[in-house]
Amino acid sequence: MKKTLLTLTFALGGIIAFGQSPLEPTDTTNSAPMIDFLKEEAARQADTLITDWPDEYLDTVKIEYTKKLNDYSMIGFNYGVTFTGMQFSPSHSQTRDLVPGHYALTFTHYEKMFNYLPYVGWTIGIEYGHEGYHFKENKETGQTYEFFKEKSRSIKMDVVEVPFMMQIHKDGLHSKVYAGLGIYGGYRLAVERFGPNVESAYAKNWYDTDIRWDYGFRGGAGFALIFEPFEFHINAQLRYGMSSIFTPNSLFPEGSGYEEQNKVYYRYAYPLDIIISAGVHIHLGKRFGTTNADLKRQAKEIVYGSKNR
Repeated sequence: MKKTLLTLTFALGGIIAFGQSPLEPTDTTNSAPMIDFLKEEAARQADTLITDWPDEYLDTVKIEYTKKLNDYSMIGFNYGVTFTGMQFSPSHSQTRDLVPGHYALTFTHYEKMFNYLPYVGWTIGIEYGHEGYHFKENKETGQTYEFFKEKSRSIKMDVVEVPFMMQIHKDGLHSKVYAGLGIYGGYRLAVERFGPNVESAYAKNWYDTDIRWDYGFRGGAGFALIFEPFEFHINAQLRYGMSSIFTPNSLFPEGSGYEEQNKVYYRYAYPLDIIISAGVHIHLGKRFGTTNADLKRQAKEIVYGSKNR
């Protein structure tokens, strides 16, 4: 009972004393040692985090460095073959000829879409290649179709073209995949006709009804191996011409007695070719890392500030 009374007495006295004492401002002069202590303790903990990992664990850690893909350009040279063919109206049975000697000189530029997506580019160039057709022999009759006018069973044309294609690509450290779609314009330079009934005067000459200007669509895809600054490409393309190789109402020539039938027999032949090529391209700038333009921009920021970029 006495212990209880003493406890209550001391408690009550403390409350009264606290209530009668005004609050004094905290003395901050004595807090400096505590702050120094906390700084030392934080540094010690940081050192512990860095140095206390066992070597066995550190040997298993793999650090991957992300490289920034730059906007870059390249020029290239391709060589390939053409599998020539045509889309006819009316249709005719044909086979594709493999014609070597497709040459292309190209310029390609890649840049980021919206300054963020590094998957877009375009290609322009000049190409020399071939167009043509080859009618198949009818196995039942043993005969091969030939045009009434030209009398050719197969034909080969030399063409020069200027293609422009939009391209998407995915770059790796030492490889690349890409695909493109675009248009082209061209001119048919020379012609060679084959068949037993071809007139000698037109075996390597053009008829007045032949169309020599060419244009159409093309698309393709490819793969590249990259050893900076060179790229080695393998590429496949499909080329579809929108310009027939002869005028539609020219099946029967003047003087044949069938000229009026030209109004009935509407014909056309649009090139439809497959091109397989391989080539070497060389970079005109860095694909990865800091470029001269980056260095100039950083220097300008240091001198004038980032707001004046």
